[in-house]
Amino acid sequence: MTRPQKPQTRMIVALILGVTIYGFAMGTTYPLLGLLLSDQVSGALNGLNTAATGLGLMAGVVLVPGLGRRLGAGRTALAGVGLMAVALIALAFLRDFWPVFAARMILGCGAGLMFIVAETALNAAAAPERRGRIMGVYTAANALGFVLGPAMIALMPDHPAALLLGCAAIALMALIPFAAVERPVSRLVVPGSGRHVLSAIAAFPLAFGFLFIASMIDAVAISLMPVIMLDRGFDISQAVLLATVFHVGLVIGQPLIGLALDRAGRRRTVLGCCGLSLACTLPLVSGSGMGFWPVAGLMLVWGGANYGLYTAALALIGDRFRGEKLTAATAALASVYALAAVIGPVVAGGMMNGLGAQGLFGAAAVVYLTALCGGLWLFRPVEPEWQKHQIR
Repeated sequence: MTRPQKPQTRMIVALILGVTIYGFAMGTTYPLLGLLLSDQVSGALNGLNTAATGLGLMAGVVLVPGLGRRLGAGRTALAGVGLMAVALIALAFLRDFWPVFAARMILGCGAGLMFIVAETALNAAAAPERRGRIMGVYTAANALGFVLGPAMIALMPDHPAALLLGCAAIALMALIPFAAVERPVSRLVVPGSGRHVLSAIAAFPLAFGFLFIASMIDAVAISLMPVIMLDRGFDISQAVLLATVFHVGLVIGQPLIGLALDRAGRRRTVLGCCGLSLACTLPLVSGSGMGFWPVAGLMLVWGGANYGLYTAALALIGDRFRGEKLTAATAALASVYALAAVIGPVVAGGMMNGLGAQGLFGAAAVVYLTALCGGLWLFRPVEPEWQKHQIR
């Protein structure tokens, strides 16, 4: 058993290393390009420009089946990395609205090609009893860029072009691990059909629902959390720091969530993530007098628990789907993620105008309560021990 496991382990490590680049590129470009455009366009147009990455991601979902059949899955991922690098190089020199919009679409498309293939391969390679832990490490590595990206901007605020060119150089370095596993990835990933995307969602709606919640809340945290915290009476530095703490919790929490998925089971972990997220948002609804440190503690736990629903969704589709259907389900996951990333900030911005931060936290609490109740009554995933016995 040892010899077959080594190539699988090497492939898993290479894929996680390569996909970490996606998180770093997104974690840098989202806030940096928002800052660069803020002096030129309105907030609404800036938000529209941000949505270009999500639109590109959905374009990648459409392109993956055809490219996978023509080039193979491994080369499709390499093409995605190349597109990301080209887009980042272009963004280093572009400052007008529409050229930036187009480049961000290309960036999102490249990212879509890359991580649909990578997530499908990771799920296909992971043993059922270890799938949660592998996905926990993967999502933590992916999210690390959303902590490191703003830090890099803070260190080099006056050199946006250098930052973007640096991201492009790092993206090109990701070609090395992806090229090293191109053949095994192509053998492992069966190109899916776009026709199966909607059927995958219909076959396992709760898993994709949990993913939608995690992605929507995370998109709001990335784009609006500092503004939300300003509305709660914190100063600018505290508001930005609280948003950072949310994402630190996200990174720290995912390996623990992954371990819980394998040890405590899928259902208990998902319901625990919903319950913890609900417990963190309820005090924020009425806690206008809460100090910085209590709120920071809530944000730390909330970030990890909320994104745990994304980690769980990855493991759940790996348990449920195989072969071509697994590729289609991963593409469906990317579509839901992109849709949530577009819808979340728009809805949250409107609610902020009408209800303020208190109403926004209240709405989040209602969402988690609904997910918890729905999960208690309806959610019956394939647990790892059952899956292991079925395979044997």
